[in-house]
Amino acid sequence: MAAMVNEVIAAAGNTAVPAYLTLLKLGYTVDRAGKGDQEHWIAKKETLHLVADCPLELLGLCLLRSEQGPHWQATDRQIDEFMRQFYPTASST
Repeated sequence: MAAMVNEVIAAAGNTAVPAYLTLLKLGYTVDRAGKGDQEHWIAKKETLHLVADCPLELLGLCLLRSEQGPHWQATDRQIDEFMRQFYPTASST
C-alpha cells in the first residue's frame, strides 16, 4: 500500500514567481508600481484591474473574481457569520 503524501504550500517568497506565471497564463498583464514599502502589483485583463501588495494576493483576487463574478462582495449576513466563526469575541455594531 502506497503511503499518502501531504502537500503543504505556504505563502512565502517562493510563491511570488509561480503566482506571477499563473496570472500570465490566465491572460493577465502584470506590472509593479511604486518603490519599497509603497509598492503595488497590478494585473490587467480587458476591463478588469486587480491591485494587491504581491503577486500571490493578485492571484487570490483573480480567483475570487473568477469564482464569484462581478458581484463578489459578501453580504452583511455572510460577514456576520464569518465574524462569529473566526472572531467570536469581537463586538458587533
